[in-house]
Amino acid sequence: MKRLASFKKSKSSKSANGSKSKDNNQDSIHQSFDSWATDSTSSTSSNATTEDDKYQEPKQTIRMGTRRGNIANIDKISQQMKDLHVKSGSHAVTSKNLEGIDEDGTGAGVAVTNHLRPQTPSVSNNVMANIYSAPLPEFDITYTPPVFPKTDSDVEFISIALQRNFVFANALSDDDVVRKREMKQVVDAFEPYRVKYSGELILSHKEVGEYFYIVKEGSVRYYEKYKMPSQRGVLGGGKVIGLANKPGQSFGELCLLYDCPPPADCVSGEESEAEAPCGDGAACSLWRIHREIFRQILALRTMRRDKKLREALEKVPCLRGLDTEYLKKIADALNPRNVDAGEVLFREGDPANALYLIGTEGKIQLTRGDGRQQVLGPYQSFGDEAISHNLGEEAGVDLKRKSITQDDSAPVRFETAKALQRTVILSMSANQFARVVGSLKDAILLSRDRRLLKSVPLFRDSDIEDFEYELLTALIETTHCRMDKEIFVEGDNIDEPALYIVRSGEVEVISEAHPKLNRVVRAGEFFGEDTLTPDENLKFGGAKGGNKYSEETCDVVSETAVLGKLTLATIDSVIQDLHRLGCKRKKHFKRRGGVSEVEGVESLDDLEFHRLFGAGTFGRVWIVSPLGKRVPSALKIQSKRELLDQRQAGGAQRERSVMVKLDHPFVCKLVSTFQDEACIYMLIQFVQGGELLNLIQGGDVYGGLPESAAKFFTAGILEGLTHMHQRQIVYRDLKPENGKTDSINTRANISLINHLVFCSLVLIDKDGYPVIIDFGFSKICTDKTYTFCGTPLYLAPEIILSRGMYCYANIIMSLVSIHALIPFMNKGHDRGVDYWALGCLTYEMLFGFTPFYVSGIDQKGLFKRIVRGKWSIPKDHNKVNRSAIEFIWGLLQRRSAERLGCLAGGYRDIKKHAWLQEVNFGKLIKKQIQAPWTPEIDDPLDTSNFESMDDAEDEDFLKGKPLTAKEQIIFRDF
Repeated sequence: MKRLASFKKSKSSKSANGSKSKDNNQDSIHQSFDSWATDSTSSTSSNATTEDDKYQEPKQTIRMGTRRGNIANIDKISQQMKDLHVKSGSHAVTSKNLEGIDEDGTGAGVAVTNHLRPQTPSVSNNVMANIYSAPLPEFDITYTPPVFPKTDSDVEFISIALQRNFVFANALSDDDVVRKREMKQVVDAFEPYRVKYSGELILSHKEVGEYFYIVKEGSVRYYEKYKMPSQRGVLGGGKVIGLANKPGQSFGELCLLYDCPPPADCVSGEESEAEAPCGDGAACSLWRIHREIFRQILALRTMRRDKKLREALEKVPCLRGLDTEYLKKIADALNPRNVDAGEVLFREGDPANALYLIGTEGKIQLTRGDGRQQVLGPYQSFGDEAISHNLGEEAGVDLKRKSITQDDSAPVRFETAKALQRTVILSMSANQFARVVGSLKDAILLSRDRRLLKSVPLFRDSDIEDFEYELLTALIETTHCRMDKEIFVEGDNIDEPALYIVRSGEVEVISEAHPKLNRVVRAGEFFGEDTLTPDENLKFGGAKGGNKYSEETCDVVSETAVLGKLTLATIDSVIQDLHRLGCKRKKHFKRRGGVSEVEGVESLDDLEFHRLFGAGTFGRVWIVSPLGKRVPSALKIQSKRELLDQRQAGGAQRERSVMVKLDHPFVCKLVSTFQDEACIYMLIQFVQGGELLNLIQGGDVYGGLPESAAKFFTAGILEGLTHMHQRQIVYRDLKPENGKTDSINTRANISLINHLVFCSLVLIDKDGYPVIIDFGFSKICTDKTYTFCGTPLYLAPEIILSRGMYCYANIIMSLVSIHALIPFMNKGHDRGVDYWALGCLTYEMLFGFTPFYVSGIDQKGLFKRIVRGKWSIPKDHNKVNRSAIEFIWGLLQRRSAERLGCLAGGYRDIKKHAWLQEVNFGKLIKKQIQAPWTPEIDDPLDTSNFESMDDAEDEDFLKGKPLTAKEQIIFRDF
């Protein structure tokens, strides 16, 4: 108990900046661009690696790979780089430095700081190794974590130790009952671990760590490279670079976040150096938690919380008509805060400017002017008049409560809201709702139309994806009709086939040939489905030339009617192939997809091998072509045994399932897949122009592109990402170069997976256009994902924070309250991480390095800078327009719900941004804009734009025992 008391005294008190803020205005958390630009002028990177805590474990360095040799003639690339007009598509005779900033380096409102470029070329000349956390085998929402017996003293000891660790900092605040209760599962899951002898290896720097440890008694030494002793009970050799000899010190926390070895060998120390020696003579006594248990607790708790939030939002009267996708966006944008007992949230007559939802605990009393009262509890809502006051009856929402309104734009509260006890409140301002959702009336209408369209039998039996339904519903025309208006007449040739949705009023449908079809169609129902089917000659009606006759007479029988009209021509423009309508009713229909099968390629015997293109732990990449043809592809060969042993078989399956869905000029195409007993094979498009990084480097170590070129590549990459996002695919690893570790030799446009898993990259095709490749980290994601993966320099804050249980909270304690960080924490991630990476990549294209990197920074320091969201414009910058900086600023919003691309307009908001406004996306997608640089390619097999593999040996990588029949089943879909 004395040791615990001493340990508790050593716990640092919270600073004033760590107090809970009661400010509910989201705009106070996110600075305006102008405020950011002003504040950034005082930013500096001189103390990038300074640590706030007294953490004695060696720092985790950022793993860098090295290039094998010169990849391309960078100087020549720089000389060939041209400016261009991204609207007209022609090259422009302009200089590299564009307008927007004065000669003195200021002007246009852009923040110019003393932030200098990195002093080492490590980022520009080398490549970043990925970090990755293997996905959990499966998510079981009923999962119950283990509970190891502990005394009250043990529970308190572990809780305090977690507060001192940067991953768990402030997660167990004495003032926050909610978070303290949620963390109880984590504390309960710690198990005791005793090391009897000195010199025992607890964690090796050569192996991925599986546990996070807290020192209870004894000591632990950190060695650079530990040499095991010849006998037990004595310390071995090696350089000691750190020591944990006090109760409560911890090590191995990064292993909780992602699959990585510790930065040093962790070895049990001697009794004499311990501040609190073990009473039984053991070297050390520890508490530890397994990383998978920790991850299950965090991910599943988040899933349960999100499920409860969405269920609560579904009960809000004005939100009942919204699709799940809208409810997800609202849930992510809610701002949590704590209110004390007796606090009044608003009074009757106050402006109604926010929607409220009670969180996990608390009670709110609503009192009206006539004295009527209502008490609400957890997950109940109030104040929805702030967003529903102007819905109107046409929205089809039954609102039992009406707000007092001075006019349509100024709703007023009709009751007083007061907290009866300490309460967790989640809120969303009306302005924020408009940014995230848009018009509530339109959102309800689109949601209703989408559900109705999916229920139409013809569409239900069609091969139509969610993003296509989204486009179709957005293109439904609203028409107003009067009584006796004839829509269709039985027996008449149909000039304009269309499906009609009745929004209000009634339409009578009569068929003399088929009396059973007679009916009255009311609001929320449809008619005209039969007009969308082909005639007996399989030709569609209207402009398609078929002779389609109406089987029904459809008349408006109410005084007025409002109809939604979806024409066959509109459907054709969206789905591109009308034969997809009702295709599931047909026996022999195969939809066009991302796999463009090469005739006759079913095995290795059908291919001619030309040259080795990449070599790694799991396999090889070869440049191949079908026998007798000079049509090159990249053949990615992966060992089944290695994939199984390294638990990456699921990743390979995901990569294939993702690529099958993709067919876009700016996304690498999957040509074919096959397998044999030992390997899986992926035949993939060969992209010959080299890496985008080559162009960014230019003729300089740091480089940077002309602004128009950066705009060109950003627009192309955005088109590729949009294609993926529309198919519910999150990329998660956008960057300009191929990542690798020192132990791997690769030059492939399709990277091989090693124990850290390779990254993706952006390549340049023969026409000079960007192509996104390598989908090892990509995932079909209909909701959120919780896997920690990607390249550190491009990781979004939510990826880091979602895995660390309010991790890195101490990062910003000196800047804002911990409460301001809560909205970002532990929420999983979705397509917003790709938009963040696009912001980082755009910055890198303009300035030659990434926004969060500074010389000498370690992994933890880098994560801190990312979570803080503080970046600046270098003093020796390329001269860029203010709109470019605003564009990056919009993409690098710390909170995903506020990020450009994640708001009501989605990817359209990015396309409409001032910086990209002049881009002609129609010409871009057709490759009608002349690229700023076009690679010199001598023949179809030319690989001169990649680093040479001539000195590499094609060693046999097929090692290990043959697969069993059960193991072969895992690869049955390849």
